[in-house]
Parts: sequence; structure tokens; C-alpha cells
Amino acid sequence: MMITIITSILILSIIFIGLTKPKLLYYVMVFFAGWFSVFIDVGLMITAYRLVIIIFLLCLPIYFSLRKNAIKFPPSVRYLLIFVCYAITITIVSQFYAPESYIVGFARGEGRWIFQIAMLLIDVTPVFLPLLFFKKIEDVKTTAKVFVTSVIILCVLGWVQSLAFYLYGVALFPVFREGLTGAVTQVMDVNMFGVTFFRMHSLGGEPKDFAVTVAVAIVLLIMSKITDSKGFRFGNLLMGFFLISLFMSLATSGFFVLLMGLAFIVILPFFVKDLRPRFAFKSIAVIAVTTIIFFGIIIISGILPLDLIKELSLERTITRSPIELFDAAVISFLSKHPQYGLFGVGMGNIHLYAWDNLIQYASENPLAAWVFERSHDFVIVPNSGYLRIISELGIMGLILFLYAYLTPVRFNFKCRQYISDNNVKAIVLCLNLFSIFILVTFLMRYFQINYAYITLGLIYFLNRKIMPNFQPNIRR
Repeated sequence: MMITIITSILILSIIFIGLTKPKLLYYVMVFFAGWFSVFIDVGLMITAYRLVIIIFLLCLPIYFSLRKNAIKFPPSVRYLLIFVCYAITITIVSQFYAPESYIVGFARGEGRWIFQIAMLLIDVTPVFLPLLFFKKIEDVKTTAKVFVTSVIILCVLGWVQSLAFYLYGVALFPVFREGLTGAVTQVMDVNMFGVTFFRMHSLGGEPKDFAVTVAVAIVLLIMSKITDSKGFRFGNLLMGFFLISLFMSLATSGFFVLLMGLAFIVILPFFVKDLRPRFAFKSIAVIAVTTIIFFGIIIISGILPLDLIKELSLERTITRSPIELFDAAVISFLSKHPQYGLFGVGMGNIHLYAWDNLIQYASENPLAAWVFERSHDFVIVPNSGYLRIISELGIMGLILFLYAYLTPVRFNFKCRQYISDNNVKAIVLCLNLFSIFILVTFLMRYFQINYAYITLGLIYFLNRKIMPNFQPNIRR
């Protein structure tokens, strides 16, 4: 009874904030974007981030009724709306020929497509929120600071989690999934070469989810430096702290995203003017020194054997196959039935088609065998963003999404040369470069869709903010 009362008060308080201070609620949403372990399961995973968006959607009708001025949207928003309408149409039409679902329960089974449409509408909502509530370009910088603050707290909780495991054997924040067969928890410790090592993940989901979020924060810090955005104090200390936390996750996905981000940053000065390349190399030097010191200490002290370091840095990052298990099953299906590659099979339906292609991996992959044990309530989806869009919405869907994402970025790049305010110019440049990096990260890992839509919303806001000054000079 008491929990119900407290929860009701909390939800009502958040709704009150949404009605009176919607910008603050937006920052709360950004704060929880990487907290994948804070969720409820209703057949689909509703994270704290998505829950805040749902509250936004409940508050918006009242907000619109009280608003006196019309909302101005940049013209490029129409391309995103076209993509959303296309995705909904394809998903509805696909239900007429989709195979019968093998999943137990309405939300995961025959009604999954309805929930997928709802989730799409929830996920794209952050794109429009800055257009509703932001007034100053400095609000973009505040959004970045909120995200970095969130990652700091995630990492602090991760260190508390790790110390509790090593000192007391207590597994705080275990990875938790609620399926139709009951609760499933997993302690993220690994035993390799006779050494037990805890994989830090905090409340950021699985270690790979947490690691990618931390890697994105590191890249954002570096980009703010090379564009002179002046967004963060103690940037080098934060980078070192984030980097060590990333190493503690033992998640090669995070390592790969960070390496990709660093490579992107290194080549940027050759293509983009107004950057400060010396800060890029200084940041990379900080990362290199931190890496050497960290691994030097743990190797010399004998905390981790050299064979384990080699396994993580080479076999799991460089030499292993870049195709994940579920991606491989989907690619196998599309190679056998290429006709589905043009328009896809509808959102949430690919598991109905690709399931049989997973059988070939069951004998050699423990994950595939575990999936088959839970075949009545487990839905496989591609891990890669590009493959999920192609499999569900086809190549046409991917083209529409990329066009909707890149069109406002292109406009901001074109108008940047006409901006006289150096601070605004730096923010526009930093966000443009970061948006491209986030796009690539999303195409690699679908769960980064949170950051993709948040960033796109900020890009649209800059479109509208700077467009009146340059509209006669620039074709959109």
C-alpha cells in the first residue's frame, strides 16, 4: 500500500513538472537516456527514459491548450514524418501475410506490431521537444552537460558496484530481465585464465550498453574541446575517469565505439575548418597515457594475467567476427529471401522469419542454445541499427531514415559559415559532428536509438533558430 502511494505521488509530481516546467522534464529524460537497467516490462521494455516520454505525451495536450503562440517547425521535419508514416504503413500491411507468432502472450506475440508502432511514436517524440520548449542555443549546451552528469553518476555507481563485489561478494544492480517464464537475473562476473573479474555495468543495462554510453560521453568531451564549445570543466579528468570505468566493463563493444570515435576525430581536421586539432591529439594522449598506466598497474601487480589482456584487446575486438549472432540469423534469412530486403517485414516481425536461421548456430553457440530453451517467449532482433531497419522496413526505410537525419545536419553545415557569433558557431559545429558520430554508432548498435533521436531534436532546434537569418542565402 505504501509503495503504491509513493509511486502515485512520484508520478503526479513528474506530471506537475511536465505541465509547469517542461524543459526541466526534458533534462530529466536526457539524464535517464543511458539508464537501461531502470525499466518495467509490459511485454516490451519501458525504460525510465521512455516512461518520462510517455508522461510528456500525457502532458502535451494540456500544454498545447494553454499555449498561445503557434509552433514553428523547420521544413526538414517533414522528412522524418514521412519516415514515420512509411514505417507505420509497412507494419500494418505486413500483418496480412506475416507468419503465425510462436511467442506466448499478446504483447510479444500477435499484438507485438501494435506495441512496436507505439514504441516508434514514443522514440521519435524527443525530436520535437526542443522545438517546443527550447528558446536559447545555450539550452543545447545544457543538454550535453546533463548527459555527461548522468554518465558521471552511472560510473560512480559502477565503482560502488565493483567495490561491493570484490570486498563483500555482493552483486549490486544485477542485470535483470522479466520474461513470461519468470524473473531472470545475471551477475556480470567472468572467469578467464583462472581469474574472476567483475564486469562493471552500474544501472546502464548490460556491460556493453554501459560501455557504449561511456564511450559516447568520452567522444562528446573531445568534440567539445576541438570545436571550442567550452562546455565542460575538468575535461581531461573526466575522460580519464570514464576511460577506466569503460575498461572495468570488459565490453569490447565500448572499446570499438571509442576507437571508431577517436579515428573519426583524428581525420576531421583534414575535412572541416575551424577545428583545433592540437586539442584532439592532447585528448588522445590523455587516453593513451591513462590506458598505459591502468593496464601497466594491473599487469605488474598480477591482478590480471597478460593472456586475459590479449584475449580482450585482440581476439574479442580485432580478430573476432564483427557479425553478432542475431545479426547473422537475419542476414542468413535476407540472403535466402532478398525480396524482403526492399520494404522489409514490418516492425517487430523479423523474429517470425529469421528464427529458423538461428538453428544452424545452436550446436556451436551457447547463446543460441539458451535462446532455444526460451523459444516460447524470446524475440530475436538484430543488434545493428542498419540491419534492424533493413529487415523491418527495407532498404527504402533505411534511405528515408538517413535522408530525414542528414538533411538538417547538411543545412547546419552550410549555414555555419555565415554565423558571426563564435560561441554559436562552435556549438553548431560540435553538434553537427557529434550527430554524425551518433548516427554511425546507432547503425552499429540499435539500442543507441535514444541518443540518435535526442541529437536529431537538437539539430532541428538549431535549424529553426538560425534559419531566419540565412533563409534567403541557403537552399534547404
